[in-house]
Amino acid sequence: MKMEKEILAERAKMISGRKDTGNQIDEKKMSVVEFSLIPEIYGFEETYVSEVFSLGEITEVPGAPSYVMGVINLRGRIVSVLNLKNLFNLKERGLTELNKVMLLKNDKMEFGIVADSIIGNRKLSFTALSLPPITLDRIATEYVTGITPDGLILLNALQLLTSKEIIVN
Repeated sequence: MKMEKEILAERAKMISGRKDTGNQIDEKKMSVVEFSLIPEIYGFEETYVSEVFSLGEITEVPGAPSYVMGVINLRGRIVSVLNLKNLFNLKERGLTELNKVMLLKNDKMEFGIVADSIIGNRKLSFTALSLPPITLDRIATEYVTGITPDGLILLNALQLLTSKEIIVN
């Protein structure tokens, strides 16, 4: 017969959506680039972040959705820059010379994401992630992979790069 603590632990794992592999050695880890959109800390899987640079001159695009800040000239390439605060309906605090741009890229698409600051890199375990909170805006939940125990919100860069709602032709 199982002890009460064992039963409660199994129920907690089931509710959290985590699977008990029983073997921590098989735990899949990923490297994440952490950034802030004050007051929250977010992250993208490092494989999709090709570079980080300071936000320079940006040219607005008339008629573009509110989350498209504009375009920049990046070494001769025209790159769109998105503001996730507008996309996720977060409070905007304005831009400063301290803002950074992360270039997200896959084999078919690339664009920049504005961050208030870049915090750094760290390794995360998929099993440490919990489901996104129900308090997030509907559009934000589409792009959230999960949340770490310390509050980092892991965003799905591939989902952003392939989203039909975000890509403007």
